[in-house]
Parts: sequence; C-alpha cells; structure tokens
Amino acid sequence: MCYDYYSLGRHRQFDRDEVLDFATKVFTEKGFEAASIQELIDAMGINRASLYDTFGDKETLFLEVLDRYDNMVYAELEVCLNSHESKVDGLRAWFYGVVQQGSNPRHPGCLMVNSTIERALRDEDCAARSAKNFRRSEETYYCALVEAQKLGQIAPDRDLRALARFIAGTIRGLRVAAKATGDYQTLKDIADIALSNIR
Repeated sequence: MCYDYYSLGRHRQFDRDEVLDFATKVFTEKGFEAASIQELIDAMGINRASLYDTFGDKETLFLEVLDRYDNMVYAELEVCLNSHESKVDGLRAWFYGVVQQGSNPRHPGCLMVNSTIERALRDEDCAARSAKNFRRSEETYYCALVEAQKLGQIAPDRDLRALARFIAGTIRGLRVAAKATGDYQTLKDIADIALSNIR
C-alpha cells in the first residue's frame, strides 16, 4: 500500500525524518510542480535558509522524499507479505489494501505513481526511481510467489517471473485507476480478477 500521512501531527522541533514526512505529504497532495517552496517550508516548519542548507533545492528535496517514500512503502509491503500465514494471503491483503486506499476520497494516492505520471517522461531522475520501484516490487512479488509455489499454493507450471510482472503492473494500474474512479467495487473487481490468476 502507499503510505498514509494523515495521522501526522505538527512537529515541534527540527528532525530530518519528521520534516521529510511533512514534505512528502505536500508533494503527494500537490505534485511536484504545484508545490511551492513557501508551502513546503510552512508544512515542514523550517525557514527557507534551513531548507536550502539542509536539503538543497526543491528538486533535490523531492528526490530525497521520493527515495525515502519508496523505502517506506517497500518495508510496508514486506510486513504485509510476512504477516500472513501464506504469501498468497499476503498478496491478497496487499491488493485489497490498495483498493481501500484508492476508494478513500481523502487519500491523495501513491507518491511514486503520482510522480511517474507527472514527471517521468521529462525527468530522468524521476524515471529512474520509478523504474527501480517497479523492479524492486516485481522482485518482491517473485520471491513471494516462489515460496508459495514450493508450498503447493501455485501450480508448478506457472511462469513466476511473468506472474510477478503482472502483479506489479496491475498494482500500478489499480493506483492509476483510482485517480479516475474512486469506486470501491470497480477497483475490487480489478483486484479480484488479478487475484484469480495467482494460483
């Protein structure tokens, strides 16, 4: 799932991780282009000089935020997959978590997907991070599928690499679809059809 920042309260002292959380919330809600420096420093609770001295310019701050966000979502994926009796159950929970977020009108979406849509075609650094995120998630799904196949939960003749790529692509597609429609049933139908292929 994509990380949820609505539970954050306003910080009271300068802490790098904490202020990056607030910058992440701004970039996720506004996008890179629409997020102004003033909005960022107001949300982060630091002055303009501190932002530039600590994080560099807006672009550098954004890339650090994107890297940190990717690591946090990856850790969340690992927890989800490992907190169920089987990896197939973990994948099902992950899919339905994405559906829940996508159908929540208050949730701004996934920063990685939002940034890919907004910037990847014209920003090589953003495109590289998007590609890395896809490969990383694909590999995580692949390892989960290998374990599930060893336990007899997936047919022995399935192409697990292709299936992992299918899952990675469908998850991204779900997050994009959520931007077009927040309808829970529509998103769940997509997830259900995808999950029916994991066997």
